[in-house]
Amino acid sequence: MNTNNPLPKLITFDGEARSGKGTVVQATKDYLRDYEGRNTMLIDAGQVFRVLVVAVSRGAIDVDDAAALDAFLADEINVRESVQLVKDVYRMSKDERDALLYTNEIGVNSAKVGARPLSQSFKDDLLRKWLGDARDEGFEVVLLDGRTLEEVGTMLESAGLCEFTMGLYFVCESAMGARRTLGFASRSLDELKGDEIAKVDELVTQIDERNDKDRLRDVQPIHRPMGAPVWELPDEPPVSSGDRPMYVVDTSADMTREAMSAPVAREVARVLSVTD
Repeated sequence: MNTNNPLPKLITFDGEARSGKGTVVQATKDYLRDYEGRNTMLIDAGQVFRVLVVAVSRGAIDVDDAAALDAFLADEINVRESVQLVKDVYRMSKDERDALLYTNEIGVNSAKVGARPLSQSFKDDLLRKWLGDARDEGFEVVLLDGRTLEEVGTMLESAGLCEFTMGLYFVCESAMGARRTLGFASRSLDELKGDEIAKVDELVTQIDERNDKDRLRDVQPIHRPMGAPVWELPDEPPVSSGDRPMYVVDTSADMTREAMSAPVAREVARVLSVTD
C-alpha cells in the first residue's frame, strides 16, 4: 500500500430496498468527478450478495438451506471462485451485469444469502481490500452503496482504512419505490391499469418482505442511524449535528431522478469541502 496517500473519505449510501440510493449514489459520483474534480471510487457492497447468489446457484445450492449455504461459504475453494466471480462481474458491461444480477429472483435470494454470517464476513473482507486499494491508487473519496453501513463504516475507519465522513440512510414509501422501478412513476396509482396495479402490488410485497428480513436478521440488521434528522427530498437538507453528518433521506415524493439526486450530490460536495 502507498501510505503516502491520505486516507480516502468514506460516504455511505445505506437504506431500504428500492429507495433510490443506487440512482443517487451514481449521480453523486458523476457530480464529484465532473463538477468537483474529485477522484472518486464507487463500491456497490450490495452487489456482492447478488454475485454470491449466482455462485451458490452454480454450485447447485438451495438458498433456502441455511446449512448448505454455510458449508458453501466455509469452503476455501468456493470463496476463491466467488472472489473471482466478483472480479468478472465488475469487468462486464452494464447490460451484461444487469441481466445477470438485477432480476427479482436474484434480489429476493440476495436477502437470504446476506442473512448468513459468513456472507457478511466475505463482503467485509472484500471491502477492507477495496478500501486499501483505493488509498493505494490515490482515490480521495469512496462512495459505498449497500446496507447496514453505519456499522461497516465505523469498522473500516477503526481499521485505519478511511475517514468515515458522512452517512446517508435512504427510505421510500413502498408503492412509490415499486412505481419507480416499474417505470410508472409519472402516473398516479389511480391512472394505472389493472395489470399494472397488480405488478405494483407484487413488487410492494417483495420490497416489504425484503426490508422486514433485513431488519430482523441476526447479523448486521438494517436500522436508521440514531438521532439522524429526516431529509425529505427534493428539499435542501436540515441541519445535522456532530462531526459526521448523518441523514435519513426520504425519497417518497413524486420527483424526477435529477430532482432526487442533485440536492444529495451538492450536500456531499459541501461536506467534503468542509472536511478538506
